[in-house]
Amino acid sequence: MSNSATNWVADKLVTKEGLDIVERTPEDFLVVKTKGGDSFIVAVLGVQNIIELSDVEPLFAGANKPQFVVNIPSKARWSGAAINYVHAASAAFGTLREVAQASYYHDPGCYREKNMDFYFTAMNQHSHVSCVSYVYETAFKVDRKFGPSLIVAIIDAYNMSAEDVRNAKKYYGHFDIALKSTSYGSITSQADAAAKSMGAEALMLGELMSRLAKK
Repeated sequence: MSNSATNWVADKLVTKEGLDIVERTPEDFLVVKTKGGDSFIVAVLGVQNIIELSDVEPLFAGANKPQFVVNIPSKARWSGAAINYVHAASAAFGTLREVAQASYYHDPGCYREKNMDFYFTAMNQHSHVSCVSYVYETAFKVDRKFGPSLIVAIIDAYNMSAEDVRNAKKYYGHFDIALKSTSYGSITSQADAAAKSMGAEALMLGELMSRLAKK
């Protein structure tokens, strides 16, 4: 990542998020002080579209390994391969705001976005599920003990519409389940029809839990 982008992130972490930058590593990673007084290493990426495995692997090749990876711009998508690699390296990823949230952790590398971690855990603990992995930061592949794997896309909408489902198709590509992100609001009949036209289903969390048990 360019020095200017790292400088920009460093400035925002101090002025906007109220964090202290202790120093920089030879790799130009930022050493950030935690709220408990310890420090952790933050690496900066500058990928515009989709963050791939090849983007994050070099970050962990040196002597100093990051515990948090932040990408600018934040709207770029994280691929499942990149996420799974970062997590396997005992690190976290996210936005500038999430760097600040992670600074409250004893081990900032354990930070996980709470909503996605909730869905990940709920699906992973299902008795018919053998493994859950990321496809993107808001989409999961659910491998089941019986029946085919399912791609679950999380859709953030109060009343899920057909447009929400179609936009998810553009964003994620193929998915089997369009999961409404909250228990509030509803799934419209148009959203249900749009999902069916794609060979998918639009479901609430409780319905998803039942669906995972079916072949």
